[in-house]
Amino acid sequence: MGSDHGGGFQAIQEYFQQKSCRFCSRPFREDGIELLRQEPGVLVVRVTCNACGNPLGVAIVGTSPRRERCKPKAFGEWTKRDKERLSDKPKITYDDVLCAHEFFDNLGADWNKHIPQSQQQ
Repeated sequence: MGSDHGGGFQAIQEYFQQKSCRFCSRPFREDGIELLRQEPGVLVVRVTCNACGNPLGVAIVGTSPRRERCKPKAFGEWTKRDKERLSDKPKITYDDVLCAHEFFDNLGADWNKHIPQSQQQ
């Protein structure tokens, strides 16, 4: 396979060289990362541990930049209804988060008893 794949394959090699084999715990080496196929926006690579010979597997890696997904709404992007409903509420603090964790931890295995039963007619 030619070297027409640019920096995408090099980036993939660098990524997998930061990972370790699940069998022998040694890091993967550059020569154990083989380019199998290249298509527009996609590289297919096989990763094998050179130390023990066990394969990590085949990876299909997208190389085209992703479209930006919708970002979560920031306060300035709230709807008018959201602002009216939430603007007078106090900000959540670090201690509030810790208290919430404690609350959920203390619910126990039968936590569903705290959920109101729907009334059937």
